[in-house]
Amino acid sequence: MKWYTLKLNNLIPHKSLSSRTTAKRKRRGRGTGSGLGKTSGRGHKGLGQRSGGGVRPGFEGGQMPLQKRVPKYGFFSRKGRFSEEIRLSSLIKLGKEEIDMEVLKQEDLINNNTFRVKVIKDTETCPKLNLKGIKATSSVKNLIEGAGGRIEV
Repeated sequence: MKWYTLKLNNLIPHKSLSSRTTAKRKRRGRGTGSGLGKTSGRGHKGLGQRSGGGVRPGFEGGQMPLQKRVPKYGFFSRKGRFSEEIRLSSLIKLGKEEIDMEVLKQEDLINNNTFRVKVIKDTETCPKLNLKGIKATSSVKNLIEGAGGRIEV
C-alpha cells in the first residue's frame, strides 16, 4: 500500500458516505427523458414558474397571515421614552453639590429630550447632595437626607 501526503487532489470520501457525496446532481431542463425536461419541475404557468417568482415570506395565499392573526400583547409607555434612571454613583462622580436636569444634560448623563429622571441606589455611602427637579427612590432619599442633603421635586 502506497502512502500519500494529505493534499486536496488526493482526498477521497469515506466509503460510508460515498453513495451520498458522489451522487450525480439532477440536470434540469435537459430533455423529457431526464424526468425534469421542458418545465424543469416548475409546473405550468403562475408565480412559481417565472424566474424570480415566488411569494414573500409569511404570505399565505391571501389568507390572513399568522403574524396578523395572533393577539398582540405588551405595553410600551409613551412616558418611558422621555424618562431615564440614573445611578447614585454617577451623581457622586460629578463632584457637585447642586444637581438639576441641566447639569445632567451638560455632563451627557441623560439625553436632551429627557423630561424626568429618577435616581437609583447602587452605593452605600453618599456625600451631601441637593437634587432639584429629580426624583429618587426611598433608599436614595434616606442616604441623601442622612448626609445633610435634600431633594426638591
